[in-house]
Amino acid sequence: MPELDRRDFLKLTGASAGVALSAGCGDPVEKLIPYVIQPEEITPGIPVIYASTCRECPSGCGIHVRTREGRPIKLEGNPEHPVNRGALCARGQVSITRSYHPDRYPGPRQRGADGTWRDTDWDTALSLLASQVKAAGAGTFVLGGDPGPTASDLLDRWLAAVVGGGRLVYEPFAPEALRAATKVVFGVEAEPLFDVSGADWIFDFGSDFLESGSSPTEHTAQFAQARDIAARADGGARLVYIGPRLSMTASNADEWIPAKPGTEGILALAVARVALAHGAGADVRAALAGAVEKFDVETAAAKTGVPAVTIERLGKTAAQAKAAVALPPGAALASRRATATAAAVLLLNAVLAAPGSRLRIPRENSSRPRTSYRDVLALIEAMKAGKVKVLLVHDANPLYSLPAASGFAEALERVPFIVSTAPLADEFSERAHLILPDHTPLESWGDLETRPGARSLVQPTLRPLYDTRALVDTLFDAARAMGEDVAAKLPEGNFRGLLERAWSGVDFRQALARGGHFSEMPLAPAILQADAARLEVAEPLLEGEGDVFLLAYPSPLFYDGRSANLGWLQEVGDPVTKVAWQSWVEMSHATAQRLEVETGDVVEIETTAGLLRVPVLPRGGIRDDVIAIPIGQGHTVGYYASLAGDGRLGEARGANVIAALPAATDEMGGRAWFSTKAAVRATGERRRLPFVQASDNKRGRMLAEVVPLAAVAAGAAGGAPHAAAHEQAAVHGGGSAGEHHEMLQSYKPADDAHERSPYRWGMSIDLDRCTGCNACVVACNVENSIPVIGEKDTLKSRQMNWLRIERYVGEGDREGGSSRQLRPDSERFGEVDVRHSPMLCQQCGAAPCESVCPVLATYHNDEGLNGMVYNRCVGTRYCSNNCPYKVRRFNYRDYARENWPGLMHLMLNPDVTLRQQGVMEKCTFCVQRIHAARQVAKDEKRVIRDGEVTTACEQACASRAITFGNLRDAQSRVAKKSGDPIRGYHALHELNTRPAITYLKQVKRGSSEEPV
Repeated sequence: MPELDRRDFLKLTGASAGVALSAGCGDPVEKLIPYVIQPEEITPGIPVIYASTCRECPSGCGIHVRTREGRPIKLEGNPEHPVNRGALCARGQVSITRSYHPDRYPGPRQRGADGTWRDTDWDTALSLLASQVKAAGAGTFVLGGDPGPTASDLLDRWLAAVVGGGRLVYEPFAPEALRAATKVVFGVEAEPLFDVSGADWIFDFGSDFLESGSSPTEHTAQFAQARDIAARADGGARLVYIGPRLSMTASNADEWIPAKPGTEGILALAVARVALAHGAGADVRAALAGAVEKFDVETAAAKTGVPAVTIERLGKTAAQAKAAVALPPGAALASRRATATAAAVLLLNAVLAAPGSRLRIPRENSSRPRTSYRDVLALIEAMKAGKVKVLLVHDANPLYSLPAASGFAEALERVPFIVSTAPLADEFSERAHLILPDHTPLESWGDLETRPGARSLVQPTLRPLYDTRALVDTLFDAARAMGEDVAAKLPEGNFRGLLERAWSGVDFRQALARGGHFSEMPLAPAILQADAARLEVAEPLLEGEGDVFLLAYPSPLFYDGRSANLGWLQEVGDPVTKVAWQSWVEMSHATAQRLEVETGDVVEIETTAGLLRVPVLPRGGIRDDVIAIPIGQGHTVGYYASLAGDGRLGEARGANVIAALPAATDEMGGRAWFSTKAAVRATGERRRLPFVQASDNKRGRMLAEVVPLAAVAAGAAGGAPHAAAHEQAAVHGGGSAGEHHEMLQSYKPADDAHERSPYRWGMSIDLDRCTGCNACVVACNVENSIPVIGEKDTLKSRQMNWLRIERYVGEGDREGGSSRQLRPDSERFGEVDVRHSPMLCQQCGAAPCESVCPVLATYHNDEGLNGMVYNRCVGTRYCSNNCPYKVRRFNYRDYARENWPGLMHLMLNPDVTLRQQGVMEKCTFCVQRIHAARQVAKDEKRVIRDGEVTTACEQACASRAITFGNLRDAQSRVAKKSGDPIRGYHALHELNTRPAITYLKQVKRGSSEEPV
């Protein structure tokens, strides 16, 4: 008889034995079918790792795809890749779900005359495409993302063969202004690379380099290196953030200067003028004299809203810095004068002597396709004029990401034949006449070269789950169906063979194993151009008569909206506001009071381009004259991106702020995202926001601690801890630094009555390195098959994440409004005290959860782990009530059955038990990875070595804030870090829970007001 599950058995214990025996069964029986012929490279139960490239954003990070029995189950960073060097962001981690997603098209589809969809076969679909393209001729246009150098070249050859009209590469956040500015300032049309690893001062003019910049994972690692307390005697780099809102990057800064948005170029040149006056930039002083002449401190203060004394201080700091670097604005602050603003920041870098070291300019790559936003607008005009007969879109969703004011939706009505190659349903594909689904990245061949010297390969790690085809193969087969004269113009073979041919200059097999071919990046000389100062740097040109600036900023999780259909990202919550599943509008407390609105009140936001209705989130970290809405939500298609997963097809989840933006361009034709003012009105409606953290106030508890730099320096020099360290600990509800040290030294893992084991697994978490990016949270979710519970249960605080990032604001800088707000007119003008603290099961040596479990479902093993026996758990939740860290999760639903739609169950980790309804669950330090390493060590008759076990959260972290290992090995990294007498502490240690996790306090370096 099939087994009853635990819950059904408990239901039946009150009934008679006869009723129990005749009751319904639990989960259906699953059959294990062995290989008839086992593949040579596969051993059942042993993972196989493939190197590939992440395609979730333009950064092109290298990945290792961990597969089990032919299906990918986890993505991790490739340590050999020069961009990310082993780490992987939250978006990259979750991109694995695209292959198993319920929104995937099972095969080609054709829209009938009545407007309904019907499935078709590839021969019919290709024949239809061939006939339409042949008839359209020069009216055939291709619009899409950058598919990589080989595919891009083949697409151009296909378009030439069919005598098409043109191809446009469309990237919503393309750094067009920065490329144009680099051409103006240094004479090279290329995107410069900023390296902050060796900097002592970083001036970020709104680039948000840690969350949505050009390469967030790479820059996070560089930032951690720049602030490495152990390696930098001066305490590491100071970060000054100039921008209108306290973003995730600003939250990690030492000082926040909330300048008026769009005036970053003015401020940069004013700082450069002061720095030049104090001895900086001797070799460029004569060349830049004219550029900075009119940007005196008083004039800049009036235009930027930054006090003159602050500008003077920043200039002096820049002059005295030894290795400073300035980062230009990102997409959120790209105005109609974006090119001039970026050029001004590049000129400041010239004053700081950054070019050649902290600012490197790659050699111009003329083969890489470039299309400006102005070209896309020209295509829309051609569509309106009826010149576009066939429009084929790949790797893009322009119906969502182009502003409504561009007229794209209306122009699409004038195109007779629309083709989409989207593998997953989106707004554009649902408007197409023909869908020819492409493979997902895990099923595809391809390559990518985001910068010279970093040539990456994409290789399939999964057989196509559906009837899909590679984009190039689809178009080539359609062209061959057009006749011999067209086929003769195309190379023979399929895309995989053509890709190998394109890589003929290197060892292709070796490149596959490594993930690509990597070499030194060829640099172009950074020669300051004579006409570099001729661009007009001025205040931004804005549309509208509203009284506030509308700031649409890239979401740290959804980017431009392409990742909104990945459920784990929706669930994790925004790193700054901690809101999940919804859109919101940030405004200052003063603005909210003026409008008489509170958190959750819906307001109407009107611009010259459109109207939005969004709930309010008042906070301290934003200017009074600015409202901000993240880009990424507001989709009407998608299981997770819209409300389709809740049974409400076609309804948007949140609001698409892009719809309310003008179709504006900058001086050189790039996209101007910051281009309008807005009028805001209260509507009287309310909508609850799903928060994953209720408060940013730690209420004086021993959580997210800080220590002054002076105390760390005194300890490193061998002296007694600085008095400030004792004072700091007392302020935050704990003992002194000395008491912390005594606590750490007295905690001996071997005294827990399990001395026979050589292991006591533990972890150290360096809060000075943690940026709050949530990559570790998402990596834990994927590794441990943690379900997505949805918006409704999130509103009930039923989160299932085993790991969370707690974000606290220092007692002096309450964002929640309980005390002084972070306001531009504050006394210190925005010194930042935001702290990020990962919180997970502490694996306590004296765990409060264990003593209250009536069935011993939670227990302590001989290696110091607090384990869980799921089949024993009866769901009393006593353990959760007794846990002071609130890290245990209760399964309110049978998520193992309900929450894996489509083929997503194929993605689940077979080494982890799926938990049933009524069971408690929590972090176990990735015990499955410990067991895997133990087996290898056992075969070799030795103990597990330090570094052989890497937890999912540790592996994902770009800043290397997390270190895992054996506390009983005195030479292990975790033991050395956990013994830090100055920075080490245990969360809520006064409860005597004896945790295995040691936190290292965040270091307070001070702002640029402190002596340099």
